[in-house]
This record gives sequence, C-alpha cells and structure tokens, in this order.
Amino acid sequence: MGETWTAAVYGATGALGKEVRVGLEGLEVAIEALVGVAGVRTAGEVISWRGDRRGVVAAAEVDLGAIDLAVIATPADVAREQIPRLRERGVLVIDLTGTCDAGSGEPLPVVWPHVATDALEHHPGGFALPGAAASTVAPVLHALAHAGVDITAIDVVELATAGDFGRPGPEALSKQTVGLLSYSVFDADPFREPLAFNVLDATAADAPRAARFAAEVGELLPTLEAPARLTTLFVPAFAGVACVCTLRTRGDVPESAVLDAALDAHPDLELIPDGAVLRDAMDADGVHVSPIRRDADGTLRVVAFADPLHRIGQRAAILVKHVLDEDLW
Repeated sequence: MGETWTAAVYGATGALGKEVRVGLEGLEVAIEALVGVAGVRTAGEVISWRGDRRGVVAAAEVDLGAIDLAVIATPADVAREQIPRLRERGVLVIDLTGTCDAGSGEPLPVVWPHVATDALEHHPGGFALPGAAASTVAPVLHALAHAGVDITAIDVVELATAGDFGRPGPEALSKQTVGLLSYSVFDADPFREPLAFNVLDATAADAPRAARFAAEVGELLPTLEAPARLTTLFVPAFAGVACVCTLRTRGDVPESAVLDAALDAHPDLELIPDGAVLRDAMDADGVHVSPIRRDADGTLRVVAFADPLHRIGQRAAILVKHVLDEDLW
C-alpha cells in the first residue's frame, strides 16, 4: 500500500458511522480521502471530512478498486453482503457488526485496545470489534483476572437503550414519550413494543446477541475459562448501555479495596467511588464502574456504564491508525 489511503465508511450517516468518522478525523492518520456509503434512505446526504463536504453514495456506486480500507457500521444483512465482496478485492475490512462472514475467508479476529490486540500482527485482511456488551464488560474481566481473581462463571444483565437501534432509536423514543404525555397515537417502530416509560425483554430474535457476547468474551479473554451468559433488557434511555455483572469465583479473592484499585488502574476503566450513573458515562472514553460488591461466597458484583457507540467508533479509528502506522497491511 502507498503512504496515503482511501477509506470507506459503510453506514456513514448512522449513529455508529458518525462516531467512526469523527474518530478518524480526530487522529493524525494517513487517510487522504474518505468515501461515505449509506443505504437508499440516506444516500445523497452530505457529510463532512476535514473541512470538506461531500455526498454519500450507495454501496453499488463504490469503486472497490479505489479504496484501501472499509469500516463496516451497517445492519447485519448489509454487512453479510458487503464484507465478502470487499475481502475478495483485497480491501482491509474493519467489521463493527458482529457479522458471521462465512465464505469470505478466514474469520476476522476480535480485538480491543488494552485487552487483546496481538491478532493485528497476523490478521487475515481485517479485524472485528466487539459489540456494546462485550466491549463494556471485557475490560472489567481483564482487570479482575490480572488482579488474581479466578472467575468461574460470568452472568451479565445488559440494560440496552434506544441508541442500540441506531439513529432511528432515539428519534422514536422521543416521539413516543411526547405521544404518551399528550395522549396521541404513535408507532412502536423500531422497537417491538413502545419503549417510552417501559422495559422490554429480549425475544427469540435477539438470541444471536447473547451468542455474540459469549463468543467475543471468549476470543478477547481466551485464558478465562468461564461460561459467559448475557440477558438483555431494553430500557427507556436515549443512549448508552449499563451492564450488571455477577461473577462467580473460586479460591482466595483479593480484598475489595484491591479489586477496586485494579479496576481504576485499568486504562479502559474509571472507578466512580460514589456509584456510577449512565448519564455521566456518555461521551466518555472509558467505562464507568461502580465499586465491587462482594458476597460471602466470593461472588463479585459490579455495574458498568458506557457509551458504546462513542467508544467503538473511537477504538476503530485508533486501531486503524495502529495498523497504518505499523505497516500491518
């Protein structure tokens, strides 16, 4: 590859795509040109890149021979279609969707700064980043494991928000809230049922979400031989995620003060002594965590709050810069 690159962001007008663009623009990265790619609904919209304004294009209009890397921040069905095409043309792929791209070559390794990045040294044409739950919980598990905690089981309740549905989610929650307060009719979409003033359980259609979480935790922390289970509830907040972690342990567990210090020392975490809250974690680079709660049997409980869209977009940019700077492609 040359000294400068051309990048494409698929899903450039979405909430995650916007965070990716902001992250790339804020770094001194050797990207000379950026192509914004979007679906039919938003193709033609204008985005900014380093002071210039340019229209986004549909995927069919992209000249794959003219781009060097592609960040995929689209719905899963779009990613399944585009990733094989990109990899076949030798484009470096950064997958943010958790898509199983079987048939398009060796699976992309899941990486995350300060937790697992060794795979970048020998990646098969790209890499993937974990989703909201795994990117929030993995640093917590990483910190505790390095503090000497032998974790035997991981149970996480994920409180997902409207932001999980991309740009339409917060817009719909706002309309639903106004509608309920004014006794007017509104649509439930994109949620299964109205989310305003409500809590929704995950359905069978959300089963891949739990499987993705378990797989990503296992890949990021391969020495942690513990089953990872995820239960998802959707709550009426506009953005962010909260993860209530219950960790079963065995053997001697360090004192709570030692564990709190380990959490606070981790570069991807910030301990909030008085208890973390979701609002304060928005736009934060790190995960906000509560102090450790410890049961008599050694079970540990910790609550983690994060802005996954901001963090995943930012980390994608950081990892792209690392790959380009270190000439790993």
